[in-house]
Amino acid sequence: MGAFGSIDLNSKKPYYLQVKELIQTSIECGALKPDEKLPSETELCSELRVSRTVIRQALTELEQLGLIRKRKGKGSFVSERKTVLAASLFLPDFLWDDDGEREKISIKILTRQTIPAPARVALCLNMTEGEPILQFQRMYYHDNVPIILVQIYLPTRIASQLSDEDLLLSMRDLDKVPAEIRFDHADQYLEIAYALKDEAELLQIPIGMPLIKVTTISYNAANTRIGVDITLMRADRIRLRGTIFKHSGQNRRQSA
Repeated sequence: MGAFGSIDLNSKKPYYLQVKELIQTSIECGALKPDEKLPSETELCSELRVSRTVIRQALTELEQLGLIRKRKGKGSFVSERKTVLAASLFLPDFLWDDDGEREKISIKILTRQTIPAPARVALCLNMTEGEPILQFQRMYYHDNVPIILVQIYLPTRIASQLSDEDLLLSMRDLDKVPAEIRFDHADQYLEIAYALKDEAELLQIPIGMPLIKVTTISYNAANTRIGVDITLMRADRIRLRGTIFKHSGQNRRQSA
């Protein structure tokens, strides 16, 4: 296991995508700093046990996302920190502000299991790769049609304090829990993704259909990471809307 963790050579997920996610997580979680040089392609091949073609494809996609930049003859570097355009997305619970639409929503827990922490999740939660972690999937339905799939990862010390009913709620909605696992704030990252086989089957869409992907890293008041949520929304059924205020400190709508 190297600085980025390791990829699952037996997984159906393409190697380049796993490599991309490991490096992207290192950037988003602050393990790689702005303007820091990445290991060379040869070093990455050796560390992650994949071909140069896989590494190049992963780096190309990271460059397209604006997360890294290549300097001719010098290698790849983490890009300067991007400007934050949204304070919070608050997804998916605040998607429906119309009571009529909210009544059409149902939620179901699809799977729940304790697994060895994947490298990307372990990095986000400051855990050791392979350490036991609870993984569960929550599906949101609109008129009985699956439209949002959320995959949640919780350290077992936190998961053991939650009931089955708690798993239906977002971390920020769990008020009657110990301070150690009580939500205080989160980092969120939004990007476009494309449905892989398992995701496509669960969401009842074709493989490769565009998805809106939001990764949320939740913290308690002590700034300790307490959970990771990966939300996948069907781009054919979801449109995101934001509200812009004149003053940044304003937190409510103005009357027309």
